[in-house]
Amino acid sequence: MPQPTHPLSQADRQLLLGQTIAPTADDGSGSPSMPAALSEGRYEDLLRSPAAKAIFGTDLEDGAAVDPTFAPADLGPYVTDLVLSYIQAQGTSAWTEITLIGAACLSAFVQTNWTGPEFPLDPAGLLPRSLAERWKESFTTTTPLVLEEGMDKHEIGRRAYAAHVYLGVKQSEERAQLDRVLLRQLSVDGEDAYSMAPRPMYLYLARLLLVDIPSADDIRLTERDGATPMAHWWSARALLIQQSLLDYPSQTLMDQIIGHFAKAKQLLPPSPASDSALQSVDAKGSVQAVPMLGDDSEMPSFESPAVDPAQSVAGNGIPLTSASMAPDSHEWDAVAAADRDLWARYLLEVGVVYSQHQMPLDSKKCFIQAQAASGLQWEMTGAKGKRTRFQSSDITQLVLLAKSAARASGGNTNSEGQLPEALALNDDTLLEKIKFTDSAVEEHAEQEHLQVTDECILLALCLNVQNENPTHGLTSELMRPFVARVLEQPTNWSVYTMGLLLRSRLEMAKTRTAERATLQLQALVDQITHPLPSAQEAGAAERLQYLYALSLPSQWEFERELANQFMAMGVIRSALDIYERLGMWDEVVSCYVLLEQNEVALRIINEQLALYPDSSKLWCVLGDLKREPEHWRHAWEISGQRYARAMRSLGAYYYGKSDYANAVECYQLALDLNPLFEKSWYVMGCAALQIKNWDLAATAFQRVVSLEHDNGEAWNNLATVYIHMGSSQRNRAWYALREAVKAKYDSWQVWSNFLTVSVGIGQISSAIHAMTRVIELRADKDGAASIDLDALRTIINAVTRGRILVGMNEKQAAHTEAQYVRYMEHLLVATIEARITDSAPLWRAMADYWFWRKDYGHCLDCYIKAYRCLSQMPQIAYAQPVFSDATEAALELVSMYENLGDKTQTVRVATDADAAVPEHKSAAVEQLVCADWKYQSRMLLRTLIGKGKDSFEGTPAFVRLTEALSALRQA
Repeated sequence: MPQPTHPLSQADRQLLLGQTIAPTADDGSGSPSMPAALSEGRYEDLLRSPAAKAIFGTDLEDGAAVDPTFAPADLGPYVTDLVLSYIQAQGTSAWTEITLIGAACLSAFVQTNWTGPEFPLDPAGLLPRSLAERWKESFTTTTPLVLEEGMDKHEIGRRAYAAHVYLGVKQSEERAQLDRVLLRQLSVDGEDAYSMAPRPMYLYLARLLLVDIPSADDIRLTERDGATPMAHWWSARALLIQQSLLDYPSQTLMDQIIGHFAKAKQLLPPSPASDSALQSVDAKGSVQAVPMLGDDSEMPSFESPAVDPAQSVAGNGIPLTSASMAPDSHEWDAVAAADRDLWARYLLEVGVVYSQHQMPLDSKKCFIQAQAASGLQWEMTGAKGKRTRFQSSDITQLVLLAKSAARASGGNTNSEGQLPEALALNDDTLLEKIKFTDSAVEEHAEQEHLQVTDECILLALCLNVQNENPTHGLTSELMRPFVARVLEQPTNWSVYTMGLLLRSRLEMAKTRTAERATLQLQALVDQITHPLPSAQEAGAAERLQYLYALSLPSQWEFERELANQFMAMGVIRSALDIYERLGMWDEVVSCYVLLEQNEVALRIINEQLALYPDSSKLWCVLGDLKREPEHWRHAWEISGQRYARAMRSLGAYYYGKSDYANAVECYQLALDLNPLFEKSWYVMGCAALQIKNWDLAATAFQRVVSLEHDNGEAWNNLATVYIHMGSSQRNRAWYALREAVKAKYDSWQVWSNFLTVSVGIGQISSAIHAMTRVIELRADKDGAASIDLDALRTIINAVTRGRILVGMNEKQAAHTEAQYVRYMEHLLVATIEARITDSAPLWRAMADYWFWRKDYGHCLDCYIKAYRCLSQMPQIAYAQPVFSDATEAALELVSMYENLGDKTQTVRVATDADAAVPEHKSAAVEQLVCADWKYQSRMLLRTLIGKGKDSFEGTPAFVRLTEALSALRQA
């Protein structure tokens, strides 16, 4: 890797990692106090610095500052002109100060909306006096309650002092209009920003300073990158926060975030980090290239490796290894510890971006690389323990053992402020935590203190388990040890908050822990909205230090999650109060519909429309409530044809009415604005399937699987499209179905499709596996109907006639044939014969395979069972077709008796000595396949003649039986 032209300075590294900078640190800006202020969370000091006042015009005289007709939309050009003037006056070194001020604006917005404590500076105060007075915060709420001594700190409505910023507050009309304009400018790809986010000016200014102004000109961007190499990293963070404001993720922002991270990577020190850890998102959503297929491919294995859950934990010095999927961490031994920390944070933040966009495969690559860079070692194992108070015997419990790499600089420092309160379970049955029999497990957690970055990695891997697996009890059990390990030793406010949030999510699904989960979620909300006195709070710097390495939700998402939990518990009125205060009108409508008060929901939406008639979102909500398409069309028009949700809703409406052509048209309009919306691609693909637009359907489903690789339905539908596109696309159909069965492992329909395509293109090993799985899923209910006899015959013919061996040398052919023998015998014996015994055609088909294997006894047994399937049917005595079929089977069995009865074969026979000593092997002896075959033949013919004599004597079938019996007697 070439050495970067502008490497990161020590101050840059400390700022990116959230480490405190000494006031004397000099990063070349000429203002050594600015980096220190940013690192210590003193954002107000930085925003009141001379540089900030110059680029925001804080101290300009009113006459020179703004025109009386200055509108909110003029704010961007106004700040841009001041920034460029400042650069011209101060030189390119001013870019460092501008970047630091942009980072301070971003941090102020995040502190206001994510972490708290509440930021005291009104963003309007950054502007000239006339604008500050015009747009200042002017709350119209009642005076907050005074905190009395001894009052519960989670009491709703509590405030330490008046005029704090919080969700649901009402502003003056001037300020509200400013916020609406800025939020509209923060909307991207037709996706609205959250309309009640407090102080959006901070994020708007951060984006201007970090992204828009530098990128408007290539020369300007080059100057900025040369002066402050860390700027791209901060730009990616600002765009990620903007993405979090939107109702749905934006493809444009996603590409920009990854682009800035890619540029930041070029400035990092050399390392073994794989380039595959950071890949740009393909806007076209092309599917992975189809692998080359030969005459056959190795049978894919979908079984997970066996894990011994009873693996014991012994001793305090437990040897830990990195997860099996992790790269060799020894590759990083040559990298300096400080560089490893920087790379670990970088890879972790990129992985969080992918995780928040539901791209688990890409996020996993980043988390694995981050783990290797950090040197974290962890192991999921089993240990005996108890979960309940009255449990009499210990059972195996999952536990995660983790160990951080040694650091010369020492371990973590504990939080300087009060951490979030972890509520006790207080259950009469469940223990607070698992009580392990071996004390070494708990001692290990107490002695091995993890680095905070490693705790972030464990939480990220925990979320990745959730993203890669369906909602299932086993998924929760796999996630719980990660969370428990992080909560053992709280060291950072944000990390501990995230751990408690994940624990609450896991506990919501169980009745005994749902109450604690809800109360804990309420406590987490309260710690941001109703903070403790400032002396007891964790500081802003600590709260933001690891924020970008976590998937910590915003304040309104926290409260939405609490309201959703109230809904799940049936406390609809409490949930409704939260939704109404947060302006989440979709959820408000859903609550009133559940309460069967549609007229109230309609009245509330109409009241909001009277206040905000140009709100496209409200018109869409009205359309969803009344199911009238003109409301969605109106929302589309008043947005200037930029509100993607309107077309998505209208497309769903047309699809429900089976108007597939119009549905496709609407979804195309929506996806042209924002292609990062997997559900819209899927529904459009289904609509295109209905109108037989194969090319469009293929494009749509390719896009779905590129966004959500584990979407089995999309892979299956994509295969259907390829099949309809002709034989030239059969290999692609096979590949798509191979991916589909991984995600839809228990769907016999998908496996059946995979079987059909595998047989059609000669993928025999895959066909064997598919047939095995279909039978396992269907046999208990459908019996012989679960077997595709034509496919089975094709498989047997391919194996017995050597088509699978074409082009191989003698050694390869012998190995491959032995492999397929194992596959076939597992299919025929362990799968089919163990489950299905009543199908004559099936036994006849299997007989051909055993004849090829020269297992004549088994072959003859199949013919016998095929005959019995027919001869034991009660209809044989009166139904001519059944009697005729039985006659054919009987004559065929007699013929096989004659051909195979006198043949010899080697069999294993246990001797008396073997019976006494079990370890002895049985003896191999030669014996006839059926020594009394003539007697057996005469007996079956006599029996069948006797069954049909009364009804079928004189018929051709009956005559054939008597002639065959006479021939046997004369032999």
